[in-house]
Amino acid sequence: MLRLIVGRELASAFPEKYTDLADAKVALEVEGLSGEGFHDARLVAHHGEIVGLAGIVGNGQSEFLRALAGLRPSTGRIVLDGVPLRGRDLVRSTAYMPADRHRESLLPAMSVRENAAVSALPSFAGGGVVSGERERVGVDAELAKLSVKTASRETNVMALSGGNQQKVVMARALLAAPRLLLADEPTQGVDVGARSEIYTIMRDIAASGVPVVVVSSDAKELEGFCDRVVVFSRGHVVAELTGEDVTEEKITGSVVNATTLRSDAPAAKKAVPPKPAPSTRRVPMAERLRDLAKGDYAPSIVLALVILALGGYTFAHNVRFLAPFNVTSLLTLLTALAFISLGQTIVIMTGGIDLSVGPLAGLLVVIASFFVTDGHSPLLVALAFVIMLVVAAGSGVLNGVLIRFGGFTAVAATLTLYIGLQGVSLLLRPFQGGFISTSVTDAITATVGFVPVAFLVAVVVAVGLELALRFTAWGRGLRAAGSNEGSARRLGVKVNRVHVLAYLGCAVLTFCGALLLMAQIGVGDPTQGVSYTLSSITAVVLGGASLAGGRGSFIGTLLGAALIQEVLNATTFLNLSQSWQYFFQGILILVAAAIYTRVRRRTPALV
Repeated sequence: MLRLIVGRELASAFPEKYTDLADAKVALEVEGLSGEGFHDARLVAHHGEIVGLAGIVGNGQSEFLRALAGLRPSTGRIVLDGVPLRGRDLVRSTAYMPADRHRESLLPAMSVRENAAVSALPSFAGGGVVSGERERVGVDAELAKLSVKTASRETNVMALSGGNQQKVVMARALLAAPRLLLADEPTQGVDVGARSEIYTIMRDIAASGVPVVVVSSDAKELEGFCDRVVVFSRGHVVAELTGEDVTEEKITGSVVNATTLRSDAPAAKKAVPPKPAPSTRRVPMAERLRDLAKGDYAPSIVLALVILALGGYTFAHNVRFLAPFNVTSLLTLLTALAFISLGQTIVIMTGGIDLSVGPLAGLLVVIASFFVTDGHSPLLVALAFVIMLVVAAGSGVLNGVLIRFGGFTAVAATLTLYIGLQGVSLLLRPFQGGFISTSVTDAITATVGFVPVAFLVAVVVAVGLELALRFTAWGRGLRAAGSNEGSARRLGVKVNRVHVLAYLGCAVLTFCGALLLMAQIGVGDPTQGVSYTLSSITAVVLGGASLAGGRGSFIGTLLGAALIQEVLNATTFLNLSQSWQYFFQGILILVAAAIYTRVRRRTPALV
């Protein structure tokens, strides 16, 4: 069967092992290395030797390998060719081949040449400029040495078979001229013929003097081409096998018979009495705060506190900040941004973005300036609102169709519409004109006390969308499509419909925001809506939504919009120049993105 699959006889899948270890110099010494998932690990590798790391998946061997590559924090001592190495020195001295080449190694949009050369570009460069000829010669030589089967060096790397993709990863490692090669499951997902070739290549690498450390869950594979095998269990090294002891039976026996308990904490902490059972243990306040910080509502709490702090500071310097007239104006301006930002949140939840909301709002105001004016009948005014809604809905559906069925990216489709809508606005109204009916603007800006009714409507809409996001099939489908489209589709979510409806919903909410904008400026102005594109995205980011999709909060977006509008208003009362409005917004975005990203990437410690 192997002969028929590979097309040739395979007398042995594994090359001859290194036999003269007695005189070989020690290349790698690891003493007392500890980190997340492994503890007090020791390892020795000689020049010309292939060392295997064995154990059931999840017992610390892969984490240990990443620590050797300088990719995970660790404590202990790593000595390579007599020189202790840490941090960036490890990264520069080693070549690491991850187990999942598609997620962690290959650059899917790039060619075979670009993938192979990316780590070795400095060696092909002169004066900081890469020599194309030197790059091609170096890559071609390495691809030929590894027998990479590809139509051309310029072929997209994803067009290759799994075995040839792995060889490209190996070519990248070798072109970087490492002093240590680390490979995690190097034959995972490749056919039997490519496996044999990879074994031979790695043996040749070791024979050239570069020590090789390999993680494999296949004990037969470790027996066949490793000179030494270190067995991991529960994060500890439990056995070391060399020479004739490197057999599948002894490797498996060492794994199965290991009795070492996992220890992820220093010895001094082991004397602490065990915690009560989860059913009775009181959750510490610090743990509760960490869980809260990782949730979707943590940004809302932070934003609310910042809004209160900024309001208190501004009021302390200028008591007119909380005057009823200013509060009414502030909330009216906020409402327009809030509606548009809520729509932007729907789109961003799917992993998309809508750059056309600003020009769309401006175009809708321009359309209103021809019909919603004094002297026109109520019927014509009502018809104008219908036309505005139809134009908005048509824009949203067009965006969704271009993205889901036209093959456009979200940025390309909505940027195209951004330009088109802005162009139509300028054609209809090259200059300001067409004053909006006072009776209409008064109705839109009506207040209860000093609070605009429209603002209360925006709050109700935000709460309603938040409840729908958490408790309805629409909300679950929206979050699923943004989190993992493939999984969502397999679960029965109609992903295309979810995306198109998201852009439609964004456009309808932009129509609501345009009504407030129309009432604020009171005249057809084609340029007034443009700024809402970036402001709406800023509000969503401040609200804690992930631009990658899948998570966010409409309440957070509402508070993000409130903070933006408060900053714009406060700079006036603090006698700051207009440039400070942009400084504050930029600082808020950077701080929010840094905090939210850091908190959400943290994983709970092992217990």
